Amino acid sequence: MVSTLKDGFRLLVVGDCPAPLAKLVQVAAASGPAPQRVSSAAEFAARLPELAPDVVFIDGAAATLEGLALCRSLKAHPLMGLVPVVVVGRTARTRLDAFAAGADDFLTPGVGPAAVRARVEALALAGAARRELAVSRQSAELGQLEGLRRTFRRYLSPRLADRILADVDSNVRTHAVVLFADMRGFTNLSERLAPSEVVTLLNEYFSLLTEIAFRHEGTVFSMAGDCLMVGFGVPLPQPDALLRAVATGREMLLRFHALAVAWQERHHLETGLGIGINAGEVVAGNIGSAAYMNYTIIGDVVNVASRLCQRARAGEMLFSASVKQELDTQGVAVGAVALPRIALRGRSNPVDIYCIPRATRHEPEAQSAVA
Repeated sequence: MVSTLKDGFRLLVVGDCPAPLAKLVQVAAASGPAPQRVSSAAEFAARLPELAPDVVFIDGAAATLEGLALCRSLKAHPLMGLVPVVVVGRTARTRLDAFAAGADDFLTPGVGPAAVRARVEALALAGAARRELAVSRQSAELGQLEGLRRTFRRYLSPRLADRILADVDSNVRTHAVVLFADMRGFTNLSERLAPSEVVTLLNEYFSLLTEIAFRHEGTVFSMAGDCLMVGFGVPLPQPDALLRAVATGREMLLRFHALAVAWQERHHLETGLGIGINAGEVVAGNIGSAAYMNYTIIGDVVNVASRLCQRARAGEMLFSASVKQELDTQGVAVGAVALPRIALRGRSNPVDIYCIPRATRHEPEAQSAVA
């Protein structure tokens, strides 16, 4: 058991420290037994959980103890780094070496009991304050981490969020597949229904689409109005990102059609879903100001995917030539139909586009030629 002064400070002496130890015994006499002693660094390490000192005194003159090496190791220790260490020695050289090793104070045999007591109290109070501050900071960091975890889980499946927080820098430049999904007939819906009813339908809509995106391990980067943006292969690589995107779009079209039928029966509304997909290099990261940050993806690939989505009719999935080329390379058929080239806003030349109409939805199959 470690001896305790009346103020609750637990003192530990490693090595002999003969003269200061005698003074510490005098300081402790009024409140209890002398400070605890260990004879070696090995004994100290073995008994660390039991000892838990508030101030450590190390004999800096004992060659066999290698006191200054012990001081350095204590200051690097995750549990002991904030505990004050006092090196006891006789020479100016030992004093300099002690402070270079990270010692908080240095004592010589000539220091009186009152001075020893005052320095012990000051060091113990400073050490306790440092440990309290460390605990407070750790709690704040854990709170920030949990907040970040909750934020990521707004965009990602929980499993993918945990992997990102554990393994990946949040700002990346990478090849990705971007999917936009947009509701057709939303303007008519918002004009004919009360705002509370519109909110209910939007919650049903986004709940359905995000559940599908998460099931295929896509990252939801944006929800705006009635539009959803999902990324694949970002921020974590996915070798089958394109197939995941196509499967996600296909399932969204299929399952939203069933939801739209239910809405038509309940509210006599005609709605549909259009989807656009593009592939290429994007940048993913936190974009915004100190007051508001949003984790998103940017780049021309995102813009083209958005334009394709805007051009898609209800029940259609449009994708770019880059997507078609990737599908061809992988030998995957998705029932794609080539459409006439179209001009997209922001592009000087028309672009080649392809369509997967609702009538040809099916699981992608590997084969020698792509339709």
